[in-house]
Amino acid sequence: MGKISNTWDLVKQSFAVLRKDEELMLLPVLSAIACLAVTVSLLAGSGLFYYPEIKAAIAEHGGWHPSNNLVVGAMFVFYLANYLVIIFFNTALVSAASIRLEGGDPTVRDGLRASWNRLGVIFQWALVAATVGMVLRMIEGRSSLVGRLVAGLVGLAWTLATFFVIPILAFENAGPIEALHRSAELFRKNWGEQVVGTFSFGLIFTLLALPGIAFPFLGGAIAGGTGVTLGACTMVIYFIFLAIVSASTHGIFLAALYRYATQGEISPGFTPSSLTTAWQPKARY
Repeated sequence: MGKISNTWDLVKQSFAVLRKDEELMLLPVLSAIACLAVTVSLLAGSGLFYYPEIKAAIAEHGGWHPSNNLVVGAMFVFYLANYLVIIFFNTALVSAASIRLEGGDPTVRDGLRASWNRLGVIFQWALVAATVGMVLRMIEGRSSLVGRLVAGLVGLAWTLATFFVIPILAFENAGPIEALHRSAELFRKNWGEQVVGTFSFGLIFTLLALPGIAFPFLGGAIAGGTGVTLGACTMVIYFIFLAIVSASTHGIFLAALYRYATQGEISPGFTPSSLTTAWQPKARY
């Protein structure tokens, strides 16, 4: 219950900040749209590029089977393109949120401008993140249960070590490797090396999403088939709204936690305990 309680406090505090700048929710929306556009473009471009080869293979052999190298290469390009989009807009969100936490009145353009100015280093970090993501995915897909557990532990360590990379890319003159070392250093300095998270935005928003599952059933009970359709549409809209709010509040929290880790300042709207206990030392038995 401690994790749920602490996370709920963080969500409420972050949401209170978000209400002062609701336009920040446009950044996760733009990120999702851009990811969709990139994915469609890559699929369409790949289809057009390989169409002659596919057509010839089907005519000659009755089917087309891409090589492993092609599959891996295509997956890497997909990872890289989407990582680039996501990191770009996350950097914009954290940049704009920091302006608000410092007493300013940010706009979406302020966040996008900050990301654009750091586009080169954002691309470099996307390259690193995509490489690590691909390696972990390949280990999970090809290894035994033990291998997947190891990959999971490595992935968790990677997530913790890179937690502050986005704000570091936004505010510090650091390259991708330096940002990684800096992020890990901030983590160790403020919360130690052996820690356990006492927050989980995903957990809270998963719990908030559960009532949405009932919408189609309620609609069906009230208005039959039409109600089921309306309820399903309402459910989808509700889930999309929760995803946008989740991404926005998490970006605000990250900005606040970065200010605490680097300057020791408690951002307006947050309590000292919520930031200092975001992670706690692991219990020793």
